[in-house]
Amino acid sequence: MSVIHGTPSRSKTQSPRARRHDENLRRIVETAMSMVEEGGLEALSINRLAEAVDYTPGALYRYVDSKDALLSILCARVLDDIRAHLEAALAALPPRATPLRRVTAIVDGYAGFARTAPRRFALLLQAMADPRILLPDAAHAAPVVTSAVAALTPLATALGDAADAGQLTAGPAPERAVCLVALLQGLLLFQKQARYAADVLDLSRLTRSGARALLLGWGGTARTVDAALRAHAPGGSP
Repeated sequence: MSVIHGTPSRSKTQSPRARRHDENLRRIVETAMSMVEEGGLEALSINRLAEAVDYTPGALYRYVDSKDALLSILCARVLDDIRAHLEAALAALPPRATPLRRVTAIVDGYAGFARTAPRRFALLLQAMADPRILLPDAAHAAPVVTSAVAALTPLATALGDAADAGQLTAGPAPERAVCLVALLQGLLLFQKQARYAADVLDLSRLTRSGARALLLGWGGTARTVDAALRAHAPGGSP
């Protein structure tokens, strides 16, 4: 069984019926995203969603196979949003930016997404932190895994290029990318608390210092790592 019964397409050759299907699916997904952003994963149910989009539950199943399928779409969409945010951060760099500068741009871009889209970021964190296996069916989990790999690829590529350029020692770039993102996500869990303990939980400073520690541990020199961090730090200091 497919995860969804068709996906939104921009093809100009679509029939009116296909366009209506895609428009309806887009509205369903956007409404589901709003429900989760407002109330967390617990707020999402097929019955509530059907009521919100003025469908019967049976009619809704013509667009999504199940709640799991819908959650898969939402998680993949957030990951795609993160990837686009990181790609924009990289596109803003000078053409000859060093690999380490690309790494630090991604670090800042990841933290920036959490600041500018906190509710979408919270959805991803909640889905990852939940002890339950939320997507037990491989057909539902596969699109999320694909989007996660795509989101991590720019970081893994930059880390691999940094090793090739001698800015880091040789090592498994995908593994390093996962470690760095895990560090960032762990720190960014404190966004709410940071409002009440800004002196201790300065997340801008902590994400940079955490990234600095990892990069130094992977063979970077203080001079090159600090130069890369300084290029993105407010006021010009890492």
